Amino acid sequence: MEIEIKFDEYGRIIPLMNGQQITMEVSPFLIFLATAGMCSAVFVQAFMNQRGMSTDGVKIVQKMNYNQFTNQVSDIDIHVDLPDHFPAKYNKAIKNVVDQCPVKQHLLTPPTFNVITNLDKAEVEA
Repeated sequence: MEIEIKFDEYGRIIPLMNGQQITMEVSPFLIFLATAGMCSAVFVQAFMNQRGMSTDGVKIVQKMNYNQFTNQVSDIDIHVDLPDHFPAKYNKAIKNVVDQCPVKQHLLTPPTFNVITNLDKAEVEA
């Protein structure tokens, strides 16, 4: 499974799957998955802007390996495709920038989810 992250002409970050933009109407789960690549794109964009470089020709491809036994994504590869004129001296820096993405950090140490409804208090009182 692949999600492609591109920058449009206004610098907006657009997630795509099979050429179609991912939206909540398409799939909330794909939006969730795409946030890792989109967050990476935000950090790459800031890095490039700070150095006066254009994001033209920059694309992020997020590849997800799916475990059919667990029905879950087992690992995610973030490929940052940089233009030919991108300075090689910044290769490690781009990787470090992507590693700073807080979405990635949260996936590495996920929070606990608690489901609470307004009826919970009534159950305690009963």
